[in-house]
Amino acid sequence: MVSTINDVAAKAGVSISTVSKVLTRHGKISEKTRKKVLLAVRELNYVPNAAASSLSSRSYDKMGIFIYNNSQKQAIDEVNMHYLLGAFSKAGEYKIPAEAIFNYTVDNTSADEMVQMLGSRGITGLVIAGLNKNDQMLYELISKQALKVVVIDAPLTNVSTSAVYVDNAGGQYDVARRIIDPKECHHVMYIAGKKNAYVTDMRMEGMEKLQREYGFEMQVEYGDFREKLAYEITEKYGESADAIVCASDLMAIGSISALKKMKLFRRVCGYDGISLMGYMAPDTYTCQQDFYHVAQQAVEELYRLIHGGEGRKVILGYRVRTLSYEDVIF
Repeated sequence: MVSTINDVAAKAGVSISTVSKVLTRHGKISEKTRKKVLLAVRELNYVPNAAASSLSSRSYDKMGIFIYNNSQKQAIDEVNMHYLLGAFSKAGEYKIPAEAIFNYTVDNTSADEMVQMLGSRGITGLVIAGLNKNDQMLYELISKQALKVVVIDAPLTNVSTSAVYVDNAGGQYDVARRIIDPKECHHVMYIAGKKNAYVTDMRMEGMEKLQREYGFEMQVEYGDFREKLAYEITEKYGESADAIVCASDLMAIGSISALKKMKLFRRVCGYDGISLMGYMAPDTYTCQQDFYHVAQQAVEELYRLIHGGEGRKVILGYRVRTLSYEDVIF
């Protein structure tokens, strides 16, 4: 027998509207009441009607786009904007309603609570951009396979989950090779991203491959994808490096700025291809990825999963180049 919202309300001893508020996370509800409702939901194995009808008919109701909001206000917001624009554009082509979900709106939420919340909003498929290794809630949600998921920049797959990302290892290898002369560069500083990011591991693979081939000494520092931290790292270690490879353009900008202050010349490269790189002098090599296209591919993959496909890895291409001012404004 399928449980209803009335059954949940009766078991928890609350009103139907209270159950609705708990499941949608709208309105002020005491922690005691919230726990009673969620316990009743689990014991009755209740699935909100919007999700239940969608799942039973295997039709697609609404998709969610999960974005990690960056607490450090900086140009990396450009990346998230391209993800959102690309995803909403492709969802519009498929005539699928889409909703943006930001990480801070679901802080301290369990995987079960997340599934219930998404179901109450009619969301049966999710694109996640920026998943990190510490996010146990989303990792558990993916493992449960309670809905179709596409992760961007994280190589996680199962029957219900696909991964879409640029060839990060290949891109990091190719862009670093542009600035490292094996005859002259004996000590290379690599400013990696976040320690807990899947994308950091993938780009590190590219650097380790190049190190094995060229035989240079590699000093690894973690810049957290932050311009200021890369600036400070370069101030501290830049003088001893023959070249500086940065795992993001923002960190490259920070590193170049520090070198200018120190009146040192070192070859530097970045990664991502954000527009801000076009304003830097001298022109700096970067591995450009099309975030708008990546998000569109993620939505296409989610659509495929919803219509019976199985999870897989979709690895996209990149372009190693320099960006000029003209590239940005035209």
